[in-house]
Amino acid sequence: MTKDEEELKVIYSALDDCRRLIAAGKVQRWDVVKWGVAVNVGLATAAAAIPFEGAFSFVPFGLAVLVAVVSWLLVLHYNRRVTGARDTATHLVDQIEKKGINYGSIVGTNVAFDYSKGSEYDSQELNLFMAILFLSVLLPLLPAIYGCW
Repeated sequence: MTKDEEELKVIYSALDDCRRLIAAGKVQRWDVVKWGVAVNVGLATAAAAIPFEGAFSFVPFGLAVLVAVVSWLLVLHYNRRVTGARDTATHLVDQIEKKGINYGSIVGTNVAFDYSKGSEYDSQELNLFMAILFLSVLLPLLPAIYGCW
């Protein structure tokens, strides 16, 4: 086996690792959102079931805000990891093309262009996740508002 063939095997293996990291990161982002919303729904249930009085009626809301903020920070952390894997994949595709293999025409996409958005690559998904998380903050607030009327 020649040196070029060995290098290509390493590149292919590393590119596979990048794909796995990207897929895992996307799953982790969704899991964080899912669990953040689940905790906020639990806080809303507790707020509805337990009669909080006065200022204490906003404690579940404060906790929900904290859960949403921490969840969003975790989503951004996983997004940075996914962006790093995409940057690595772009570098690996460049290495493949330097070896004389036209990766872009084989797979029918320009990886460097597709991933050039960086951390904004999944912006539509991230915006949806942010909206879901921060709307879930309102759930524990509803019993406090309803109790005031």
